Amino acid sequence: MKLIFEIHSTFVNERSGTAGNGRPYKLREQEAWVQIGDAPYPQKTKVMLDEGQAPYAVGKYMLHERSFSIGKYDSLQCQPFLVPLVAQAQKTA
Repeated sequence: MKLIFEIHSTFVNERSGTAGNGRPYKLREQEAWVQIGDAPYPQKTKVMLDEGQAPYAVGKYMLHERSFSIGKYDSLQCQPFLVPLVAQAQKTA
């Protein structure tokens, strides 16, 4: 199954506060649309950005292999890191 992400805006929503344990936190997220397989239309989602990470440019992307990790209790986790679709196509050519 292919997942194609599309970024329509470089706007980054930033939120910060204090967690229940008293630690400060800062979240940076960018809106994306993801086409999952043969679904009739894309779904809105959010992509988290690291501190200091530039927003993704407008365009189409696919998941980088570092998006996947094994978390607690040996469960598969996905934190999307995106690669421009054009760059990936050139890499495989």
